[in-house]
Amino acid sequence: MPRIPEPVIDQVRLSIDIVDVVGDHVALTRRGKSFVGLCPFHDDSTPSLNVSQEKQIYKCFACGAGGNSFTFLRDIENISFIEAVRQLADRAGIALPDAKPADPDQQEVFDQLYRANELAVKYFHHLLTQDEKAADAMAYLKNRGINRDVIDAFSLGYAPDQWDGFLQVATRRGFSPQILERAGLVTPRQTGGGFYDRFRNRITFPIHAATGRPVAFGARALDPNEQAKYINSPETPVYNKSATLYGLWRNRDAIRDAGVALVVEGYMDLIALSQYDIENAVASSGTALTTDQARLLRRYAPKTILIFDGDTAGATAAMRGIGSLFEVGLEVRVVTLPEDHDPDSYVRAHGLDGLLGLTENAAPATDFLMEQFAQRDDLSTIDGKTRTANALAELVGRIKDNALKQFLIKDIAEKIGIDEEILIGIAQTQRRTTRPQNGQPEPESYDTRPRSERELLTFLMQHPETADSVFSQISPENFTNSAYRQIATLIARNRQQKQPIEIAHLINQCNDDRLSRILTHLSLEIGIENPNIDVPIQDYIHKFQLKSLEGEIELIEKQLRQPLSPDDLHATLEKHRLLTAQRKAMAEPK
Repeated sequence: MPRIPEPVIDQVRLSIDIVDVVGDHVALTRRGKSFVGLCPFHDDSTPSLNVSQEKQIYKCFACGAGGNSFTFLRDIENISFIEAVRQLADRAGIALPDAKPADPDQQEVFDQLYRANELAVKYFHHLLTQDEKAADAMAYLKNRGINRDVIDAFSLGYAPDQWDGFLQVATRRGFSPQILERAGLVTPRQTGGGFYDRFRNRITFPIHAATGRPVAFGARALDPNEQAKYINSPETPVYNKSATLYGLWRNRDAIRDAGVALVVEGYMDLIALSQYDIENAVASSGTALTTDQARLLRRYAPKTILIFDGDTAGATAAMRGIGSLFEVGLEVRVVTLPEDHDPDSYVRAHGLDGLLGLTENAAPATDFLMEQFAQRDDLSTIDGKTRTANALAELVGRIKDNALKQFLIKDIAEKIGIDEEILIGIAQTQRRTTRPQNGQPEPESYDTRPRSERELLTFLMQHPETADSVFSQISPENFTNSAYRQIATLIARNRQQKQPIEIAHLINQCNDDRLSRILTHLSLEIGIENPNIDVPIQDYIHKFQLKSLEGEIELIEKQLRQPLSPDDLHATLEKHRLLTAQRKAMAEPK
């Protein structure tokens, strides 16, 4: 746990509404006293995530994920607990004291990687906008219609035509070459030792994580003879390419407001759209959309429109992307551009109205797919129908949303001209032969027994004022379930220290994610709704004391089965007699 005083952590938690935190990543809908949405931690096709504004916790009833604002931000953005506290403290305007995480070495590496990328953004952007050596780069952007406002908004930059320009600057600022290499900013020399800049004589495009911090770069060559027109940062501890979308951090609010995400391939495509005030767009960075990227989009909008290049490669990328988008339950439409155009060139040639006209008339994904398959196969033949049916059945088999799956089966079967049962059969056969070893995550379960222990903990969390009386009569050690015993210990300790025992506060003190999820699950259960508090509490205490007594008797009976001296035997029998009499008296109805 971070060494931040618990009262400060609680101050941050109480200053932030978990609905706002979760709502930044998941589209939430009010349902009674709570909010629901699609869980971002597994392939959720129906709203399984429940967010309680009253209790300031979240819980997924499908995969078991749960916790408070800190744990949600930590898990959704793959950051440390201390970083989650920092972010929410900044959001609440609360100044934190200096704090170090439990593993300062690991956190220091992450901080250095982030800071190295931040330095690179400032360095490249300064060169582009201030250094005369970047004249060619600035001329290129100007020729593409990109003005200074957009350059500043996207922090575009220029990597100089030098082997170690950035390396020298960064090492003077205290960064080691090894950290710069881990950040993907420099590359080790093959011979002679040392390092050199990864990006040279290129326009740079910073890529931001969901936290808003730069984690990587795309870079376009200025030399027309350069073999690689675009290069990208390698994956690093802070950059996962398949789970990152260029422009999402900047445009997520516009996507949420529009209810639709325009998906393009390249950096310049996205920037060109922004130049024309089209902000609800993201770029896949020149690769086919992955399922993780599709899940990111689903958090902000239920609908996507693909606008890829009008050539064969663009059509192929669109076809591959459709499968990932369908898999997570998104509605998909496709804009088919003329063969000699990409989104950048088209919007510059035809303007805002021209591009918006195409998006408004975008074809359903199944129409686009059928058109593509018709260009490859003769769908009037059995062979053509078979190949197309097999390809589309694989797509259908990936879809989790049953309603969407049924609609697509009907639509595709009609378009191909086959019975729906045939398409369903193909999909089922493919699924049986290609089923992954690890499929949909099962809801995490735990031993809910004994029921009395679970109910007592739930009651104590609802009525903390009774905890002192309870723990004066029984001990946390009397809980037989190990998870319940740990939770009871937390509650007792907090009461002794005059700390709150609200669920969100207890979660902060858990070093075990599984225990946090059990705590969340308990808090969402229906508690004991009895206005006469003393009676049920005494009943539970009675059950604990009786169970403890039975444990003592069982231990004595084990001793009696061992060889004992006459004196020890007499004493043990007498103790057994007294305890069994006490048990009988306790078991008799009052």
